[in-house]
Amino acid sequence: MVLPARKRRLVLVDDHTLFRDGLRTILQMEDDLEVIADVESAEDIVELVWQLKPDLLLLDIRMPTGNGLEAVPAVVRISPETRVLVLTACDEQEEHVRALMLGAKGVVLKDSARHTLIEAIHTVCRGGFWIDPRMRRTVADEVAQSTTSGGATRRGHTGLTDRELEIVRLVASGQKNKEVSAALTISERTVKTHLQNIFQKLGVRDRVALVMYALQHGLTQAS
Repeated sequence: MVLPARKRRLVLVDDHTLFRDGLRTILQMEDDLEVIADVESAEDIVELVWQLKPDLLLLDIRMPTGNGLEAVPAVVRISPETRVLVLTACDEQEEHVRALMLGAKGVVLKDSARHTLIEAIHTVCRGGFWIDPRMRRTVADEVAQSTTSGGATRRGHTGLTDRELEIVRLVASGQKNKEVSAALTISERTVKTHLQNIFQKLGVRDRVALVMYALQHGLTQAS
């Protein structure tokens, strides 16, 4: 007998009732997702997470009752197994960077397609990171600037070669394999081989996870 897969337990926080209700309806259509609570106020986030220990907190960050970002560090501290995915209408990269620095595992724009939101949720629940594809390059640039100015880069501890670091920087800037191939004057097959080696060395699963690793470890700018 094959047991059904465990559903991911989600908590929604958004002050717009119609949007929240619509989001709940969309998520409940997924066989592996379950919305266990939804609230309109940022004030009760920490207590709610402490009580329910959800797999994912889907969090709006601009609400009349307070900025949801302020609760992220506390959520991460009291419930490390709960992943935070920020849901926002704001496309300002500074706010996205701050969310990631505070401990959020991803940022999704509210005007995203349904399948994009579901993909983001699944990625974050699996332990990955997510940045809206439209924002990856600008967020990468912003995080790189913040990291280098703070001197917190850890390039020397990655075990990557100079060529691999070049490829990481190009991928983090949003370039596809064909564009990386052209930029470095190597074949696409060689790019793929390098990426496989990079994934293995850094312990990441895919390009999105690689971009997030690069953002967090200051690998997006040349030394």
